[in-house]
Amino acid sequence: MTGSNFFNGGPQIRWSPVGLRTQGTRHASEVDRALQSLASEVFGTAAAKTVELRADVRETATAYVLQLDVPGVAKEDITVDVDEKSVRIEATFKRAAVEGETALLTERVNGVQARNFRLPQAVDAEQAVAHHEHGVLTLTLPKKNAATQKRLAIN
Repeated sequence: MTGSNFFNGGPQIRWSPVGLRTQGTRHASEVDRALQSLASEVFGTAAAKTVELRADVRETATAYVLQLDVPGVAKEDITVDVDEKSVRIEATFKRAAVEGETALLTERVNGVQARNFRLPQAVDAEQAVAHHEHGVLTLTLPKKNAATQKRLAIN
């Protein structure tokens, strides 16, 4: 059995953290492509290209700060909806088709990406700020403090 793989007769692969990571990444890509292909067949091309936005969420004493990667997306193609304890972000990635060319490989997203976040504490939507620069959307969502919340009297 030395020098061959039990399953396919190929050479044995020695254990290597880097090699495993590369091999795992390759397999993950193959799985992603298979799932996109299935989604495309069942729901159409737009559904296959809908993926989740990558984000970092931080909390300060006074606000929640969200940063999302939106490379190549114009600010006009981003919508942000904020209510007391949630925020929804949608970004539309547009890729221009070139007439007379056939795509041999398409990995970049084309279509809508969306993300929803539930926040642990109510935020002041009126004071929320969105900033878009260098492909990063930064949202600053100030927390509502006890002074701005209304306490109801019991009759």
